[in-house]
Amino acid sequence: MSHWPDPPRRGGGGFTTGDPGAAGAPRPRARSTGRSVGDGRARATGPEWRIDPARADDRSPRPTRGGSPAGRATQAGRATQAGRATQAGRATQAGRATQAGRATQAGRATQAGRATQAGRATQAGRATQAGRAAQAGRAAQAGRAASGTRPPSRTPQAPNPPGWLGRAWNGLTGIGHPARRQNIVRVAVALALALFAGRLVQLQVIDGPAVAAEGQQNRMVTTVQPAERGQIVTADGTVLATDVARYEIQANPKVITAKDGAGEFIGPGPAALAEALAPLVGLDQAELEADLGLSDQTWVPLVRHATQQQWDQVSQLVEGYIAKGIDPGVYASKHYVRAYPAGTLAGNLVGYQYETEQLEGVKQYTGLEDELGEHLAGKAGRIETEVGGNQQPIPGGKVVSDPAEPGCDVHLTIDSTLQYEAQQLIDAQVAKTKARGGMVVAIDIPTGEILVLADSGAPDPAKPTGAMNSRALETIFEPGSIGKVVTMAMLLEEGVATPLSQYSVPSQLTLGGQTFVDSSSHGTYSLTLTGVLAKSSNVGTLLAAQSTADQTRYDYLKKFGFGEPTGVELPEAVGVVHQPGVYPAHDGDPYWDGRTAYNVLFGQGLTVNALQATEVFATLGNGGAHIAPRLVKGWTCGEGEFEAAPAAAAAPVVSQATAAQLVQMMEQAVESGTGTSAKVEGYRTAGKTGTSQMFEDGGQFYVGSFVGLLPAESPRVAIGVYIVDPKAEGYYGGTVAAPVFEQVAASAVDRLGVPPSTTPPSALPLEW
Repeated sequence: MSHWPDPPRRGGGGFTTGDPGAAGAPRPRARSTGRSVGDGRARATGPEWRIDPARADDRSPRPTRGGSPAGRATQAGRATQAGRATQAGRATQAGRATQAGRATQAGRATQAGRATQAGRATQAGRATQAGRAAQAGRAAQAGRAASGTRPPSRTPQAPNPPGWLGRAWNGLTGIGHPARRQNIVRVAVALALALFAGRLVQLQVIDGPAVAAEGQQNRMVTTVQPAERGQIVTADGTVLATDVARYEIQANPKVITAKDGAGEFIGPGPAALAEALAPLVGLDQAELEADLGLSDQTWVPLVRHATQQQWDQVSQLVEGYIAKGIDPGVYASKHYVRAYPAGTLAGNLVGYQYETEQLEGVKQYTGLEDELGEHLAGKAGRIETEVGGNQQPIPGGKVVSDPAEPGCDVHLTIDSTLQYEAQQLIDAQVAKTKARGGMVVAIDIPTGEILVLADSGAPDPAKPTGAMNSRALETIFEPGSIGKVVTMAMLLEEGVATPLSQYSVPSQLTLGGQTFVDSSSHGTYSLTLTGVLAKSSNVGTLLAAQSTADQTRYDYLKKFGFGEPTGVELPEAVGVVHQPGVYPAHDGDPYWDGRTAYNVLFGQGLTVNALQATEVFATLGNGGAHIAPRLVKGWTCGEGEFEAAPAAAAAPVVSQATAAQLVQMMEQAVESGTGTSAKVEGYRTAGKTGTSQMFEDGGQFYVGSFVGLLPAESPRVAIGVYIVDPKAEGYYGGTVAAPVFEQVAASAVDRLGVPPSTTPPSALPLEW
């Protein structure tokens, strides 16, 4: 009788059979076709497929021993080879008996005569066979032959869901198995390690540079490096304003009071440092020690504006500590303060630097300091330093430096020597005449450069006392008789008169119902137009110009710059020239009423400033062409060369012939008229006196003035002198202003190197 090949032996689980030689060992039961084998019965029904109970999750069927195609029935109770046992109805090698007396693996039959304990847990936590109890010496029930019954099997289980759901279910239901638990732990550990590794790669490789840069940036401390402001210097190089380095000395008490593990000072200690530092910075030692002992502070200001000398001494002290390996915790930041080494020289022009309580630490400026700020201000720099937790620089740490760029040095047109002399002279004259103040203006005619713009009582920018702008630009007054030169230019240019035109001039005249008088009563003069100007006759001027139209008079005033800004690089009060018949007065009448239309011919009914008035004479001295005055000659930036400011173009106002004739007429005003005190020895001098009014602080004052040119044959400089509200020595311009003109003019031609005149003055007659 043939059999199925023996199935492979399983290392654990399944059914356990006893040794076939053992007494009482049950025999396996097999089915055959009506034939009984031993105690068992079988029916020839063909091979039977059963599921190995030990491999419940193995769905592949296996054939049982005993079936044959010819209806052969296997002998269910046939003894297997010595020690071999079959599983219930299934021939496996799992129950193969080992040598006698040798212990088998879990579920293997023990020595003959000993019963195995069916259902004992096998290797790797394999489930025991439920309900099987093996007693010592009892035959294993795995192959027990029971008529008409099957070997006991595991509790039926519901089939697992198919596909991925089934695999997941198997994983969950088998989690109690040690091998599965180990696998799960391994997978979890692997996932965790992979996660950590991925994060590490992200931090080190992907995000590493950015994270490192962010960390370093958080350690960077930025210190602003202030830019050195440019200097303001005169045309001849005198420094009017400059920046001076100052140091804000600071201390870090946490460093100063630092101690080691034994409680000894690592830093210098507040007492020792205060004793050494106090005399260098001029501070009280006890107070300084208290400040240095504030161990919870990292920054304490000591001196805000220490000088270079003070910081040099402190830095020597600091270097001494460092040489001993001690950080003294004392540092300094550099800044600049504005200094004005020339004192009051041009102090009315320079302005000053200041701070307000509302904007503490924000520097503000007046005067040229403010107006020229675009050139003077530099570009601040910065230094970024990598610091540690105590805010101290890390040795060898990152340092990023962006150096500051200094501002440009601005060169003025002012001549320091002439400016100084003019200030001295005007101060002296104001004191002598007990005047409210005085002003001096000098213009280089060919270039329009302002050589002198002086005020009496010039302020010191280092000691500001409020408003300090130039009175020569911000004080407006009626020009008075100096305005007559505009009328004379109009008459000559329009062909209404010539220098020799003749007029019978009484001391008073009534026109349009208005009466006008000269400055003093006199009989009827027989004056030429030159004589009218030289003697400054109001009546003679009206007689010569009474036929001109109001609009023509207005146009010439505007062409000579009255009522127009000069364009100089400082704030100014422009003055007012009303347009005839346009603007109603407060009483509803036109501004140019019956009197104003005539007053403007001799410098009343309009206002100007000192620079505007002097500018008229500079235009005549320049052949009738106007050049806008300027205060800035140029600038020097960095280490570059001097760059000249663009020169203003000349704008013709009157013809050269008219200008030349008028200069000759004004020369007679100095030679034989009201301005004899203005004559400069050795030079032909042309000019005009003026006595006018101004209104200030609710009062009305006289202004005595003289404006002139020299040398008259080829004018180089125009100078104007103005004395406000003189109370002694008279108030006429020829008396109070002309003498100052003479002194300033003499210095000017000498300073400019103008040679003396070689031709005699003009011989235009004053009378006919």
